[in-house]
Amino acid sequence: MKYIGNAFSLGMLRGDATITVKEVTIDEAKVFIAGAQSVIGHQSTADYVSLLTGIPIQANRVALVLNSGDQLLVLQLLGRLPEGVILTQDDIAKVSSKWYLVTVG
Repeated sequence: MKYIGNAFSLGMLRGDATITVKEVTIDEAKVFIAGAQSVIGHQSTADYVSLLTGIPIQANRVALVLNSGDQLLVLQLLGRLPEGVILTQDDIAKVSSKWYLVTVG
């Protein structure tokens, strides 16, 4: 399966796994998003991803388990965020970010 999210955790893996992580461009991210299921937990973040990519993304707060062959596109916010605060789109836009593609083998 293909997923788009804003975080990756080792807790998402089931059993032993080999993962690869590759930084991708926004253009590569846009291609990947077609057919990917959102696992972005907050609507403000989903709205921001939509704004960046021009592709409508809905929030979908689920516990993700990745299996062999699954891929997760991650918009990784690079700053340390305040504890317990739900960020607005303007707040998110002030934090630098990168796109990563996580592939489970």
